[in-house]
Amino acid sequence: MYSVESDPAAQKQVAALPGEAIAKYAEVVATLGVAPWSGDAYDRLRPDANLRTLPFGPGSEGLVIYMVLEDQRRVAVLRVIWTG
Repeated sequence: MYSVESDPAAQKQVAALPGEAIAKYAEVVATLGVAPWSGDAYDRLRPDANLRTLPFGPGSEGLVIYMVLEDQRRVAVLRVIWTG
């Protein structure tokens, strides 16, 4: 298991999510706790880099940008974007 923590900016972005997005975001957090490498590389030229992205929402209206800190078994959520 990995611990999942949110940057203060990401916490504000989560607080601003619409109601229908909250449950989907919670699913992302659960996924990050067990399979953080399942997201796509933020920089496609560096596919093994620890900065990752994971879309969420019924039409992928949301995007979580996060960093995997493998040596600490920790995931740091840096940004949460909602376009819906």
